[in-house]
Amino acid sequence: MNEEKNTRFEEQTNSGAPAQEDTFPSCQGESFKSPPKEERTAGETADRNYNNFSGEENSGNSNNAAYDNPGVYSAPKSYVTFIPYGYTPKTYEERRGLKKSAVTIGISLLLLLGISIFWATAYFFIMGRLGFTYERALAIVSDPAVMQLVQVVLSVFMFTVPFIIVYKINSLRISDLVPLGKPKKGNRLAMFFIGLSFCAFANIASSYAGYFFQSFGIDYNVDYGENPGGIFGFLLAFLSTSVVPGLIEEFACRGLIMGLLRKYGDGFAVLASAILFGLLHGNFDQMPFAFMVGLVLGFIVVQTNSLWIAVAVHAANNFVSVAFTYLLGGLSAEIQNLVYSLYLMAALTLGIAAAAVTSRGTEIFKFRESGVESAFSQRCKWFFTSPVIIIFIVVCILESLIYFA
Repeated sequence: MNEEKNTRFEEQTNSGAPAQEDTFPSCQGESFKSPPKEERTAGETADRNYNNFSGEENSGNSNNAAYDNPGVYSAPKSYVTFIPYGYTPKTYEERRGLKKSAVTIGISLLLLLGISIFWATAYFFIMGRLGFTYERALAIVSDPAVMQLVQVVLSVFMFTVPFIIVYKINSLRISDLVPLGKPKKGNRLAMFFIGLSFCAFANIASSYAGYFFQSFGIDYNVDYGENPGGIFGFLLAFLSTSVVPGLIEEFACRGLIMGLLRKYGDGFAVLASAILFGLLHGNFDQMPFAFMVGLVLGFIVVQTNSLWIAVAVHAANNFVSVAFTYLLGGLSAEIQNLVYSLYLMAALTLGIAAAAVTSRGTEIFKFRESGVESAFSQRCKWFFTSPVIIIFIVVCILESLIYFA
């Protein structure tokens, strides 16, 4: 049979007639002729060396297509991703990626909150098993020095372990998200003063907001505890209030959270991380201030492409409160307010001057192009309507309600 085919092919070639390829009998008794090579579709070209019906293999192709019905050609299966109406392939992919990022961030934040609840439960359970009454156990942990030490240990654990575990499970490289390199030259000092100035502005705005609510009879008191006394107490407060939060909160919020969101636009990443940072403080007294500070810290990280200036601003702002508490604690309230007001005015002036000088001939207050196709409002909607983010927001708000008098 093969010899007859070869003879027929040679005769057609010599006579000038177009060469015919293999002809196969169909199940109806007629012949099926495969189309010329140039007329084949992409699917036919990919699977042109399929098995013949006698069971012989085509040695020239290892990916032979299987046919259920002899004599009937079946195109290879292909998989098409369904894209909902109103989306382009790129915006749909952005939506999927942002939803996945929201789950990763939301689970990390919920685990962070869970650690604080678990710690309190475990502490009183263990102290009870050791024979301590609830009142005695509460008195021990309420000691200012003990409270500061507990805060240091818990903060380090809460802002690192949950994020590292969840991010590793999702195959995310920490080093790719947290910018730990040196800040860009030329604007380091300016960015520091801009950040400190904005923190001063946030302090003023938060204070006036508090006065506004008090004028309507809304009393909101948050007990931050007492500070330990002496030089040791000052060093301990400096460590727990300034150094540790400046490092670990920036690592988590401006590093891991914002770093994961920056591919969807720097402006969006700064806003989303600032909102989450504000909510993390767990009370309405600090939330507005933390949100505003989160905006400027995120802006600094984006502009310097480094975490370290933001860490320095965060630590310096917190140190001011520690220093005023210990250095001016023995003075009258009037003098304390006067000195603090002078500091705020000086910080604002330096920040405005730094911004004016640095912005000349540059686009310091403009974010780079992200290449994202979806609208800013769409990204906010996709992220903040994720179930885990909604649960986190609700938990933080419920926690904040307990401080109303």
